[in-house]
Amino acid sequence: AITALLVLLGFFCLEAMALHAMTEHRRGFLARAPPTVAAIHSAFFAPNPNAHVVNAAELVFYNSLSGKQYQYADAKIGAGDPPGVGDPVLIDYVMSTSGAARGVKVYSTTDAGLPYQWVIGDRSTLPGLEQAVAGGDGVPPMLPGGVRRVIIAGGSGTGYDPRECAKGRGPGPTPRGETYQRFVNAFCNTQRPEIPELVFDVKLLLRSQISTYVIDDDE
Repeated sequence: AITALLVLLGFFCLEAMALHAMTEHRRGFLARAPPTVAAIHSAFFAPNPNAHVVNAAELVFYNSLSGKQYQYADAKIGAGDPPGVGDPVLIDYVMSTSGAARGVKVYSTTDAGLPYQWVIGDRSTLPGLEQAVAGGDGVPPMLPGGVRRVIIAGGSGTGYDPRECAKGRGPGPTPRGETYQRFVNAFCNTQRPEIPELVFDVKLLLRSQISTYVIDDDE
């Protein structure tokens, strides 16, 4: 009985050490990339320099109910009503990858000057990104003006499916222009032994801004 208890205690110690190492990896990734991923905060809050924004390295991450494959942290809580099924939403986002690439930015709507828009529940968008905005599986919905970071484990089912996006199929968003090949190499490469983590920094724009932008799928 004592031996079994010691084994059980050892298991819990190893689990705690693994969780600590994962947390430190996330914090390290955030702290390493101020000119890319972390810089999204200054870009998002340029219109309001007095807005309180949590420093990227100080973000506190929470797991969805499904576990560690989906993590989120709020840099700023917005205000107003959360979006629901059938509501059009407009976001700015920075897409990045962590892991071996150490926080490489893949695409930014603020760089492109064109936010991303869809209707909640229309299945046009990655489940993980829609979950970041509309909530679900223990993740609270965002409020207009809020900023959130989500980290989606490769192969979790809520990110890109390499077999689909390699063929130009599957839900969006799909980066445009010169960054498209970088996106394909990172998330649509069926030859990679492991799918890297998908990192989104998201700002939910105000509903009054939706009519400002017209999205042309042919662009």
